[in-house]
Amino acid sequence: MSEFSTLSIENPRILLAVFLILPVLLFLFVKFKKITEKLASSQNQKNLSSLKISLFLRTLFRALALISALLALSEISFGSKKIPVHKSGSNVTFVFDISYSMLAKDAPSRLTRLDAVKIYASSLLEHLSQTSFSAVLAKGDGFTAIPETEDVLSMLNLLENLSPSLMSSGGSSLGKGIEAALNAIPQNSAKSQYIWVFTDGDETDSRLEKSLEQAAKSLVPVTIVGFGSEKEIEITAGDGKTKVKTALRAKKMQEITESVNEGYSSFSFSGRKSQVSYIDSRAKASAWQLLSQIKGKAGENEENSLSYEVKKVNRHAFFIFWAVIFLILSFVAAEFKFSAIKNKKFLSLLEKSLVFTAVFLLASCKSEKKQILEGAWEWYEGKYTQATADFLTVAHKSGEDSLAKSYAIFDLSATYFSMGELDASLKRLSQLNLDDEALSPDLRTAAFYNLGLISARKNDYETAAKNFKRAILADSKNVRAKINLELCQREITQKQAQEAQAEMQGVNEEKQTDPDMKNEIFNLIRENEGKKWRNMSDGGEKNDDVLDY
Repeated sequence: MSEFSTLSIENPRILLAVFLILPVLLFLFVKFKKITEKLASSQNQKNLSSLKISLFLRTLFRALALISALLALSEISFGSKKIPVHKSGSNVTFVFDISYSMLAKDAPSRLTRLDAVKIYASSLLEHLSQTSFSAVLAKGDGFTAIPETEDVLSMLNLLENLSPSLMSSGGSSLGKGIEAALNAIPQNSAKSQYIWVFTDGDETDSRLEKSLEQAAKSLVPVTIVGFGSEKEIEITAGDGKTKVKTALRAKKMQEITESVNEGYSSFSFSGRKSQVSYIDSRAKASAWQLLSQIKGKAGENEENSLSYEVKKVNRHAFFIFWAVIFLILSFVAAEFKFSAIKNKKFLSLLEKSLVFTAVFLLASCKSEKKQILEGAWEWYEGKYTQATADFLTVAHKSGEDSLAKSYAIFDLSATYFSMGELDASLKRLSQLNLDDEALSPDLRTAAFYNLGLISARKNDYETAAKNFKRAILADSKNVRAKINLELCQREITQKQAQEAQAEMQGVNEEKQTDPDMKNEIFNLIRENEGKKWRNMSDGGEKNDDVLDY
């Protein structure tokens, strides 16, 4: 039944057409009765019984085929599966318990638990320079105080003002705080998500375990950081009068985390031993344990740092398959003579058919080639996350020198390119030995072509031109590579012309003289010309050459 706990239907209105089957079946039943009554006088009882079975099975199979087709069209999904996805970057959601129990002064140096949280969280922020974060207040129904951001000042400002008076809701609900953090995570986020809960473990609704189970199903790691002393201390409740005793409920939180990890061991993380964990803030290197979740992830290479997402399993293909099977069976039932079932030849033929069907079904299990084709179709539909999952799976399962691995890496690179992740795409292409002529010419020319596109996107037209040339050498019929090569050469020519023009402009600017000096030269030329004309008018001889001009 756990498979159907995730049941969802994208187009439920289509299922209303199922009710149209009832009047159709009633009509067929009446018609079937009339036909049998007419044939009863002309057919013997044996043939009539076989006819009844044929008509009944034909009607049943066609009804089942119609129901299966409607279920397929409704985009019904149930069950879940883990798929590997490429994650770039991390986001940490800080969940702060701001209940009145956090005002107990049993933290080191006689600080309140909340003051210790402020200092502890502030020190963590200093080491999250390349990580985004958000903040949730675990009180009442849970409140997202700061959406995902990289603004450290906003978080520091919130930490300075953490207080039970920030929210008027009563009680302490760690579970609702974690649920609010899960709901704040964007769908199909490209970042790895982490939730850190800062609390003493005192809660009023006992929702912690349920919320941790939800996080385990979503494959979001949760770490609870405990503050305070396990020795009980008396504080004043929120009404300002009632005296209550509180302590760090470390044992309780450890038991809850262990129970959740045991119950959801199948939802394991790559490189992680548990979904949820508990850390005592006073323990040695507790902050390092938190930071290592992110730092270790960032330090691993891409092959070993796969993240996983839980996706619902779409049953569209499953119901289409059965719709076709039921439709075929309806035609078989209409033409089949059931009186021949006792024939030994028929039984032998049936046995062989079952064996052939079993072999066919076993052989049609998901192969590497089929998974690559599925990924290519998902890429064509723009479902890049699902396509990435298929290509990653094939790339990791295939042998080092297998052709399937080469195609999976190329398709993975193309998917990253479509997502705008040029560096990730370039890194994948670098894993292919494109100088190996044993590779398919189509694969080599496509890989060189994509390398050219990546270089062109980075405005490195010279490298792009070289890659387009290599694509043409691998396949002289690659027209797109020829077009892009010409465009790159045009860009290179224009760039060289602009650089030459810039150099000439710089030389001209250096040759420009001071404006006052230019005026002086102009005045000197004008004075000399004046003297020349006066000499010509005063002199006895005339210069015909001058007059001609």
